[in-house]
Amino acid sequence: MDSLSSLERGPASKILAAEAPGTVILEDSKSKLKHGNDGTLVLYPQPSEDPNDPLNWSHKRKIVNFSIAAFYVLMVFGMLDIGVVVFQDYNTLLGISYADLNNTFAANCVGLAFGCLVFIPFSIKYGRRPVYLVTTFALFLCAIWSAALRNYSNMIGVNLIDGLAGAVADTIVQMTINDLFFLHQRGTMNAVYLGFVNIGVYLAPVCAGYSAVSQGWPWIYWWCAIFLGVNFLLFVFFYEETKYVVNFGAIPVAESVPRQVTEASVVASEKHSGIPDAAVDQPSTEPQQSRTINHDIPMNSWRKRFALTTTTPGTLSEFLRHFYQPIMMLGIPAVLYVSLQYGACLSWVSVVATTESDAFSTDPYNFTTIGIGNLNLPPFIGAILAAFYSGPLSDWLIIRLAKRNGGVYEPEMRLYLTIFPALIGPLGLFIYGFSVAAGDHYIIPCVGVALYGFSQSSIQALSLTYLMDSYEEILGDALIGVAFVRNAIAAGIVFAVSPWIDNLGFHDCFVSIGCLSLFIMLLAVPMIIWGKKFRVMCKHRYAEYAKMQPNRGRVQGQKY
Repeated sequence: MDSLSSLERGPASKILAAEAPGTVILEDSKSKLKHGNDGTLVLYPQPSEDPNDPLNWSHKRKIVNFSIAAFYVLMVFGMLDIGVVVFQDYNTLLGISYADLNNTFAANCVGLAFGCLVFIPFSIKYGRRPVYLVTTFALFLCAIWSAALRNYSNMIGVNLIDGLAGAVADTIVQMTINDLFFLHQRGTMNAVYLGFVNIGVYLAPVCAGYSAVSQGWPWIYWWCAIFLGVNFLLFVFFYEETKYVVNFGAIPVAESVPRQVTEASVVASEKHSGIPDAAVDQPSTEPQQSRTINHDIPMNSWRKRFALTTTTPGTLSEFLRHFYQPIMMLGIPAVLYVSLQYGACLSWVSVVATTESDAFSTDPYNFTTIGIGNLNLPPFIGAILAAFYSGPLSDWLIIRLAKRNGGVYEPEMRLYLTIFPALIGPLGLFIYGFSVAAGDHYIIPCVGVALYGFSQSSIQALSLTYLMDSYEEILGDALIGVAFVRNAIAAGIVFAVSPWIDNLGFHDCFVSIGCLSLFIMLLAVPMIIWGKKFRVMCKHRYAEYAKMQPNRGRVQGQKY
């Protein structure tokens, strides 16, 4: 591990180490910045000359891998969220109270909180592929269990294990994005990731409602078992490991002066790998940048690409560190900020989901299972709009802002776009809570959850990308800390929501929820103002954490 930690690929990415972690030069100041094939956008992180480096993969190869991971995300969040649609069936057919059903959802959140602490260290040590395979198969078994259960204790058990296995979807896919894509692409790819999350969270319950009525509620889980089985086979036969372990002796240290890569060189490297011509694709449509491919380095064999594990050297103590180090990283302001933002967003999504099932199945709405499932369409529409707002618009904005800043990119530039959704989200929660308490026409609460759907999806995508840009070298551990805090907050809120409503009433409960949401979302303002100062204050601590990472060779040697 020490040799891995000491590797430097060279200063081609032009990291401004004296400034702060995450501050990089995104523009070659000697020419005009253009977002096109003739542009001078500096690639960050700087790829090696190794054709096996995932950053050097062709566009098609990256998309195949990421698509399988995205399908996994859809199925995980679909599996975790369809249960609330059939709460009415559980209550009528199995005699389980709505308060107990809320507790099953909270048990799921408890599993989500601890799942990352259990599984993600293995993905850091042994690669993404084995963790994807193990958790997908575990979720496949949980889907069968869910279809067969008929009592409360089994429901608690399956939700807990469901959460443990599904927790990695919150973290490992961002690690995959970090493996495959450059800084100026991460906003878009995180928006795509959250788009699939929202399909699972919002559209899967819509489908589940129709399936439950036409086929019976167990079939919503039989369908999950079928699709998870397909996803497992896709991982087995088509998903290549994206964790890059430096091949010492084969990779020359990157030169200080950026070099150009041509489409022909990337295509030639793919052909050299033994991939059939039909599978060879042009490289991604990035600006012409400072990278090259060394064709003297042999391509990995098919067996190595699809190996069960890709182990990073290191001692047992170095491996065990990843089980507790993520909690220590919450002392870094950006990590704590993203944890609170993500935790609050997930909490209010869970509160709305659980209260909808109770409120809309009784007077004055009396919705059927299908109607309750269809209530997920408004927030999904909001989330789709958010995907464009926090994705392509975010990536476009940071390039423009970096240009105005003399070519220097600061991660806080991502957060400018959070102000609008920070105001819209609490408004949506107020509209939903007040209208349901008053028994208003169902369209009014639907407008409220649509506004909140836009807000939470935007905030999540922008905050995650901000963390990725700020602390790339400790991303795996940082995301574990984020996921733990986020899901712990969500579990506490879901356990508390029933007595909260009983004591305050529906109207006043959502007054407090809306105010809490507004306060937490507007924490973006101090991060915009003082975020860079916080990064400078914590840069030595970050450097220490970075030295402890098992594959530090991914990023240019940062010196503090």
